[in-house]
Amino acid sequence: MPFPFLFLVVSLAVGILLSFLFSFSLQLSLLFLIVALVSAWFFFLGRKSKLSFLLILVSALFLGSALHTLHQNNYEKNSLRSLDYSEYADFYGRLYKSVSRGQHRDFLYLKVNKVVYQNQEKRIRGNLRVTIPRSSEFPRPLELFNQDKVKVSARLLSDKGYQNFKGFSLKNYLQRQKIHRRAFSKSPLLVRKIEGKSYSPLRLISILRRKLQEKIEHYFSIPVSGLISSQGTVLEALLLGERGRMDSSVKTSLQESGLFHLFAISGAHIAIISFLLFSILKLLRFPNRPSYILLMTFLLFYAILVEGRPSVLRATIMSLAFLLGKLFWKDVNLLNTISISAFFLLLLSPFSLFDLGFQLTFAATLSIILFFPRVMKFLPKLPLRISEILAISFTAQLGVIPLIASSFNRVTFSSLVLNLVALPLIGIIMACGFVFLPLSFIFPHLAQHLSRGIDFLIALFLGLTHFLDRLSFISYRIPTPHLIIIIGYFAFLSFLLLPNKIRKQSHIFLGCFLIFFVLLITHPFPSLSKTLKLTFIDVGQGDSVLVEFPGSKKMLVDGGGLPGNRFDIGERVVSPFLWRKGIKKIHYLVLTHAHPDHLNGLRAVARNFRLGEAWEAFSPLEDRSYTDYKESLPSRVRQKRLFRGQLNRIGKVEIEVLHPERGELFVENVGNEQSLVLRIIYGQTSFLLAADIGRSSEGEILGNFKDLESLLLKSPHHGSNSSSSREFLEKVSPQIIVISVGADNWYRHPDQEVIIRYEKMGAKIFRTDVHGAVEVSSNGQKLFVRTAVNKTD
Repeated sequence: MPFPFLFLVVSLAVGILLSFLFSFSLQLSLLFLIVALVSAWFFFLGRKSKLSFLLILVSALFLGSALHTLHQNNYEKNSLRSLDYSEYADFYGRLYKSVSRGQHRDFLYLKVNKVVYQNQEKRIRGNLRVTIPRSSEFPRPLELFNQDKVKVSARLLSDKGYQNFKGFSLKNYLQRQKIHRRAFSKSPLLVRKIEGKSYSPLRLISILRRKLQEKIEHYFSIPVSGLISSQGTVLEALLLGERGRMDSSVKTSLQESGLFHLFAISGAHIAIISFLLFSILKLLRFPNRPSYILLMTFLLFYAILVEGRPSVLRATIMSLAFLLGKLFWKDVNLLNTISISAFFLLLLSPFSLFDLGFQLTFAATLSIILFFPRVMKFLPKLPLRISEILAISFTAQLGVIPLIASSFNRVTFSSLVLNLVALPLIGIIMACGFVFLPLSFIFPHLAQHLSRGIDFLIALFLGLTHFLDRLSFISYRIPTPHLIIIIGYFAFLSFLLLPNKIRKQSHIFLGCFLIFFVLLITHPFPSLSKTLKLTFIDVGQGDSVLVEFPGSKKMLVDGGGLPGNRFDIGERVVSPFLWRKGIKKIHYLVLTHAHPDHLNGLRAVARNFRLGEAWEAFSPLEDRSYTDYKESLPSRVRQKRLFRGQLNRIGKVEIEVLHPERGELFVENVGNEQSLVLRIIYGQTSFLLAADIGRSSEGEILGNFKDLESLLLKSPHHGSNSSSSREFLEKVSPQIIVISVGADNWYRHPDQEVIIRYEKMGAKIFRTDVHGAVEVSSNGQKLFVRTAVNKTD
């Protein structure tokens, strides 16, 4: 059998997956593992090799199950995870990675051995990631290195994240990163180095890494501010794997053009490094075997320099497995090589199976190995290896399109064309970069001239990412594909490799594959609802409500958001939630008022979805976020102003506007009291969405409307004590109150007095910080509620 490890790694992966889905007992998995291994040995001695190999595959399955259960149990039982501190504590330990530097914050990775909380000392072990913001008082990054002993005063954070139906799991992400808890420290002054004079190899390499970063910062800086330039952050990402300082607009253009894979130091990246070094050794007429050993040594050093990031580790292990094979055997089976790499990585960390980077790396590599020779048969032989680059791009895309569509909700074909220029250009930039780094220490003047050339090449590359921007049909967003479509795609893609047994077999399989391919990239399935459904999306401290009308029409009221551009709630939370529901069009996009926690998320929604109408009341005169939002709205979108007394009908559903009163459309600042308040009526049920109004607006509504009774009330202003007056609540008389609020928010919302007021009314209270997303559906007569956390019907 030419590639036995392929079957072994598949069995191991299946065992891990089954353990994840069904939570097998560790003792039971180990028992079956031992039984299967003993049986395999017994049949091997009896010269029944096929049956013996089958039992080895069964053993690999139970090994995967046991490993996953063991790692899961160890992670959950970690002493750091058991801490429930609400205030700042002092954490002592040793850094196990260099400081990760972002645009406005740093991340410390601390292997904790002791914690002091309220003068109580406790010995504990676990990995802690601490976020430390930079400010004008402390603009410089922290000068700490791997293996430094430090004390950090920080507040532990929850690992709940944004809890929406089938949404991103922060806990699972941290688990894959081997991080037991997160924490936040408000100032670099709360970090103290206890010991930093160790000369361990890891610390020395960390110091070298920082020196290299300083050289990039020096030669690629913005003249006035002295901060690292966009070109500098790109070079830092390419050579050192540090993408934290790259501008979000650069990352977006790379994703849209399909070229972001060049910055995830992975298979393609390591391949470029290997090609460059091997070419130099060839020019120096080094024999093959010493070249392989030198290349392996450099790759190991490079993996340590970039501190074993998962993508680097995967690519390095794959390369080392291949090079070791070349050292000992003339011919190396590539399928066996990548299978051994995957097997080893899954043994180290079973959670890697659920890591998107792991999936993309092996899907792309496997697809290239299997389909590259077949594709090359259909391509003409072009100069400059254009045919090979096209074939590699095409076959890699074949393997990853469903994964990218499912995880990033994006289909992009532009990389097929852009890779023809991008791959050689990135190779030249990296080659120049690896020459520049040592040159900057020895000959600064020569390094200065070389840096200008690199700066030009990177600017050329960044311009390339926008080359096909006008052709929107080659890079676009789609809803999350159905699992059956992904399975069908990969199944029929695999069937194309089978030898022909029946007449026109390949044509039949190709036709079926193309059907699933078209379904994948177009998602022609409508998103329909039989009832009126309101989902209060968990956007943290903010508001976002999806309204699904009976039929196909959708309304989104607000999009959540954070001040500034630290985290795009619309791109990272709201849009994925809508895509998972199969939504491609928002018929009514509603902004209640232009505050960041309602407005900022709508900018991404406006870019990512087809829109029908945009509703609002007042507009602020000078607001950058609001201007960005308006510019994001396509010209064909009908923009509509809503004021008190207006009534809109969508099918059998009525939408009554309760507030605000008509006035000047453009105001200096749109305050909470000018929020748009809607009452949605369907049959005998009604919902009051009170935005952020305060008591004065509640009084105005009471004075203008006699009938306000609603089964559900969206708590005004996140449960603030400035709202929810007793008179207003008595008039509305809700049975259900939903509070959209962030966990441990600075405003201490919801106010305890307001909660008591709600409880005295006998209303059932749902909170997005506790229950996650809250979905309330109505058949016109009664309401049905389910939540993302502790789901109830």
